[in-house]
Amino acid sequence: MNRLALAVLLSTGVCLASEKLDAVLSRMDQSAAQFHSMSADIRMVTHTAILDDDTAESGTLKMQRAKNEAEALIDFTGEKDRRTIAFMNKTIQLYFPKLNLVQIYKLGKKANLLDQYLLLGFGTSGKELVKGYAVKLAGSEQVNGKDATKLELIPKDSKVKDQLDKVEIWLPSDSGYPVQQKFYNPSGNHRLVTYTNFQLNPSLGSLKLQAPPNAKVEYPQ
Repeated sequence: MNRLALAVLLSTGVCLASEKLDAVLSRMDQSAAQFHSMSADIRMVTHTAILDDDTAESGTLKMQRAKNEAEALIDFTGEKDRRTIAFMNKTIQLYFPKLNLVQIYKLGKKANLLDQYLLLGFGTSGKELVKGYAVKLAGSEQVNGKDATKLELIPKDSKVKDQLDKVEIWLPSDSGYPVQQKFYNPSGNHRLVTYTNFQLNPSLGSLKLQAPPNAKVEYPQ
């Protein structure tokens, strides 16, 4: 193959990849305009690098946009690590039923970073994505029996990069919402979250943490 033919072939490949990425981002634009709330079953696998150990948990996630921020409620249902996590009003609240204990963390200025993580792929348009991340295609895979395009995201903001080295998201060909996400931390830890039984825009009402009145409350900060 001569150099001219090789150059044409390479330039064609780049063009096709760009068009494919543009199509995925356009699908995200359309989905973001429709997003108000969601619910799903989740499976989360957390890898702890220093121990070379994986911990798997299952539960449910409910999330909605409230004014200019996200509200979310995660119920982990396993017997060993059962807990509920609520994100709202710039706080994280954790309820541990075995201890009858609520821990409250005030996020302050970091609340915007949390909103970005929660809404990444859910209500995030393709235009917003490329503003905050260097985005590239990373192939296609099957997730939960669906063909999905995998995107690799590298944060542009140094404050975000302090928390995340990169993120991978898998978007099915018929949707602009992810079926899977993977978050990589600078420590070498990573977290894989898979979504099933996804419902778009269910009526969720209040996502306030429901803990018994006699639960002990701590502010670990």
